[in-house]
Amino acid sequence: MRITIAIIAPLVFSLSIMLFISQISIYDTFSQIDNLSNIATTATPKNISGITCDKTEHLVYHNHTKLVIQNQNQSVIIPPSIGIIPNECIFWLHTHDDSGIIHVESPFETSFSLGQFLQVWKSFDNASIIEGLLQNDSQVDVSILLENTSLVKPGIDIRNISLENNAIITLDLQNKSP
Repeated sequence: MRITIAIIAPLVFSLSIMLFISQISIYDTFSQIDNLSNIATTATPKNISGITCDKTEHLVYHNHTKLVIQNQNQSVIIPPSIGIIPNECIFWLHTHDDSGIIHVESPFETSFSLGQFLQVWKSFDNASIIEGLLQNDSQVDVSILLENTSLVKPGIDIRNISLENNAIITLDLQNKSP
């Protein structure tokens, strides 16, 4: 009987410590998140606009495009973790932080568009500004800085803008006139 207690007591103590530590870890993870409604869940589709959510990041085709959005002369923050489902998968188009950098990490080289990124964003955050951009119901002035060449493209469908490496895409939104 003493041998059984001598073996079980340390085991129970170890399990109690592990449970306590895991509860702290879960608390720390969720206490750092301001708005849990912006976190995608397993209900998020794993294929959005041809972009899949894989367990690992791919580096066969890897680039970064900066997206800047101004709405009525106010900066729009591009949320962190668009396209990332923690501990589950990561979409080929995603953000890591609120810098506006879109990470393109694909298992093969192909062209990706701003429209595809906006579809992924919409699945993670149903902000009305995204819906407006996807429905093209805003007057948008677009400028693209690509390798020291600035392009201003009036009347372009922003959904078709290609996500080029090191490009800076600036969208200046204004309400359409009735």
